Formats: sequence, structure tokens, C-alpha cells
Amino acid sequence: MTNEEMQKTMRFILDQQAQFTTDIQMLRESQAEFQRQVTEAQAAFDTRMGRLAEATLTTFGRLTEAQTRTEERLNTLISVVDRYFSEGRNGK
Repeated sequence: MTNEEMQKTMRFILDQQAQFTTDIQMLRESQAEFQRQVTEAQAAFDTRMGRLAEATLTTFGRLTEAQTRTEERLNTLISVVDRYFSEGRNGK
């Protein structure tokens, strides 16, 4: 191999190494940006899930309270009807 061919081969290898280094840096930057986006998306998801859980608990609490009031009113109605029939007011 002549000196000129050796120089050409070395230049080619150095150019390839430089391109490889540039490509790796671009990949690192791309990966960092992707990781940032994933982290932001996860944080937004966590926030939304927290809000949903809170809303669900609030709704279940309201439903439980409403059911308790309904049961109380139904028990009151049953007592009134029982008294009505047990006291002989069943239409006689």
C-alpha cells in the first residue's frame, strides 16, 4: 500500500469516526428529549388519575350518603304502614 493510499484510508476512518460520534450525540439528544416527553406524559397521567380517584371517592361518598337517607326514609315509611295496619286502620 502506498503512502497516498494509507493517507486516504486513514482519512476515511477518521471521517467515519467523526460521523459515528456525531450520530451517537444526536441519538443521545433524541433519547433525552424522548425521556423528557415520557416523564411529562407520566406526570400528566398521574395527575389525571389522582383527580379521577378523588372524584370517584367523592361520588361514592355522596352515593353512600344518599343511600343511607333513602334507607332511613324507607324504614320510616315501613313503620308508618306497619302502624297503620296494626292499629286496625286497614279500611274497616
